[in-house]
Amino acid sequence: MRLSIILIVISLCIAIVLPSSAKPGNGEEQNDTQYAITHDQIVQLTDNFMDILVQKTDENYQVKDHHNKASLIEVFKSVISEEVVKPYVDYYFHEKNGALYIIPTETPPWFDKQNEYDVIQLENNKVLVQQKNQSELYGDYSLEIEFTFADQEWKITNITHQ
Repeated sequence: MRLSIILIVISLCIAIVLPSSAKPGNGEEQNDTQYAITHDQIVQLTDNFMDILVQKTDENYQVKDHHNKASLIEVFKSVISEEVVKPYVDYYFHEKNGALYIIPTETPPWFDKQNEYDVIQLENNKVLVQQKNQSELYGDYSLEIEFTFADQEWKITNITHQ
């Protein structure tokens, strides 16, 4: 009984001493939340990126579903920031006579969902996925993909391959 009274008094003292902004439930704890990305989210975003990059074309490599780079970049915005995808679009596509064409070449060295990778927490809403891979075309390469959680979703916000 005595212990119960002491605990009640301590609880009341804490409630009085803590300012209202430090009490749980007012939204302040969201600033300290670390967002964890799942394997499925990583795979979905990296697969979606590659699915968008590899467009359906006709026999002349004219892209069927888009007529310009701006239209294609709009589709990419669901998975990757515009400033990160623009160099890919500029490298793999060109516009000619009001049409968009893919430049026939290999896809970039990319994330392999079958291989191991590391996830490093950079900030509370930002992670870096690091992976070492090997392919016949590129040999040994390393890939770093930065993901940022904003507006209630993950997006690719940086890509580096070496």
